[in-house]
Amino acid sequence: MSLFKKLIVVTSLCLVFTQAVPLKGLSDTPALAARNRLAKRANPQIGEGIDVNNAQMGGRMKPAFKTAQELLAHAVFSEKGIDTDSPIFKHYFKDDHKDKVKKAMLKLMGNPGSLDDALNGEGAQELGQITFQGVDTENTDDDAGCAKEGTRMYTEGYDSDKPTTVVCEDSWVFPDKLNCDDLGDKLTDDFATVGHLVLHEYTHWDWLLKEITGGEIVDEHGTLLKTSGYGLENAYKNLDKEDALLNADSYAWYATETMWSVKCKKDFKEPSEDEEEEDSDDEEEEEEEEDDD
Repeated sequence: MSLFKKLIVVTSLCLVFTQAVPLKGLSDTPALAARNRLAKRANPQIGEGIDVNNAQMGGRMKPAFKTAQELLAHAVFSEKGIDTDSPIFKHYFKDDHKDKVKKAMLKLMGNPGSLDDALNGEGAQELGQITFQGVDTENTDDDAGCAKEGTRMYTEGYDSDKPTTVVCEDSWVFPDKLNCDDLGDKLTDDFATVGHLVLHEYTHWDWLLKEITGGEIVDEHGTLLKTSGYGLENAYKNLDKEDALLNADSYAWYATETMWSVKCKKDFKEPSEDEEEEDSDDEEEEEEEEDDD
């Protein structure tokens, strides 16, 4: 047999062997498994009305997606995350909500296996089906869109596989990044970033999460007398924890408090009423002390 024919036979046998007997362990090493998981993740699309070249506005969108992922990662996997004995979870949810909250957060992250995996990834592959845009959609109901006072972002088509999140101008007053020096000892609205707002909107996507949570995640609860779960104080103190599983800001603020508690290595005091009221209380105490003197 000629050398050329021998080479053909040997090559053919190698091809048959590799197809019949895969190299064991090559596809299931931790590094490759992590890489495969990361390859299936995506960021949302950026649509009309958001100029990514505007550093003060649209250019902050992609970093916000990253921050939303970071918030979720700390809420699930960090040293004060959902599987620890940290009291933070109880600030926003009931204990028996843990399983569903964790599953919903993992779903949004693309089901990573660890904190590092989550931080080095983007989001669930399905997030690539969301479009964030800077112009109002055609509102067919009572929703006034960005014209409604206090609206930062809102999501339409949340029961479809391709929802649209509208980013209103009021969103851009929120910071992209914070550090511990920017934060005091007490939880306040100052902890919220653009990424925090993005996470809030993610949770409204019923098409993705309703099967896990068992209902629509909303901002108001009740029928005749509506109770708001929107905002830090409502999510932390005022909302009936029975409703928290289906309250968007409970997820956003739980993740936010957890991440900053880990990063700043401290426990934050609970949010309180208007700072002006606190100042007046302090003044009254000082006056009483002077009278005693």
